[in-house]
Amino acid sequence: MSRLHKVIRFPLIYKFYICFFVFLIYGVYKNALLPIHHGFYSKNQFFILLFYPFYGFLIGALFDMMSKKKNVFGNKFYGLLFSMFLPISTPIFLFCLSLFFLLFINTVVISRMDLEWNFIAIGKILLCFTLFYYFSYDYANALENSHTFIYSFMDGILGHTVSGIFTSNILLILLSFVFLSFDIYYKKEISFYSYGFYLLSLSLYAILKEDISFLLTHFLLSDVLFALIFVATLSCFSPYSKKRKFLYSTLLGLFILPCSLFLNFQEGVYVAILIANVFVLFIGFLQRIFYTNINKKD
Repeated sequence: MSRLHKVIRFPLIYKFYICFFVFLIYGVYKNALLPIHHGFYSKNQFFILLFYPFYGFLIGALFDMMSKKKNVFGNKFYGLLFSMFLPISTPIFLFCLSLFFLLFINTVVISRMDLEWNFIAIGKILLCFTLFYYFSYDYANALENSHTFIYSFMDGILGHTVSGIFTSNILLILLSFVFLSFDIYYKKEISFYSYGFYLLSLSLYAILKEDISFLLTHFLLSDVLFALIFVATLSCFSPYSKKRKFLYSTLLGLFILPCSLFLNFQEGVYVAILIANVFVLFIGFLQRIFYTNINKKD
């Protein structure tokens, strides 16, 4: 392990980019090339799909140029990340408009005030609510909606499942987690603990409902895994101390199931991230007040 760590010893941000590049390749294959091959889309779909990460990175780069405060995970990264988990039915203009608004808030408010709000999760939820009320809301491409093929469990692991545009391949997500875990700055504990508590709540729910098939169907979901590995662990929006990371992970893992049952498993995990985020920030706020009062008395 130590030798491998030395081989891949370069900044964490670049490791994220490598993972995203692999996801982009598979997403283009699944949501463009494969449906085009079976006659469900024209060849223009290939270029349309590439607009999402291209515009995401480009808009982020523009905000990085305007931002005076530099961050390791800059707006280019956030723009690319935001393009990964979109429903496939997202209009390109709505994606660009949403991302522009989010990065403006991040640059003008969140970064300048050193806030720890996970605006990526907020943006995902707001975008999906907008899609639901004003546009067609769909995570499946035309080929998947046609029910032409019946995919097995293994096909689902390899990415043939309804999911975000570039986040369907569970095997790639798990390999990315292993790859990122070698970096000392990656908060792998958050992903590991939160998934453990999610699995625990899922098992208890399946036992109470006497429906083991529910457990087997939902214990490996690409949208949940992607959010836990790439969004919940973002350095600027998650705790650093061991106790807070454990608290954050526990809350996140336990809230995924109820939030997903209330909404769905694509957006429920992001609501859970926000709940855990707010709760940990509130605990930190109380600690600062308590610490200040003690110093005043002394």
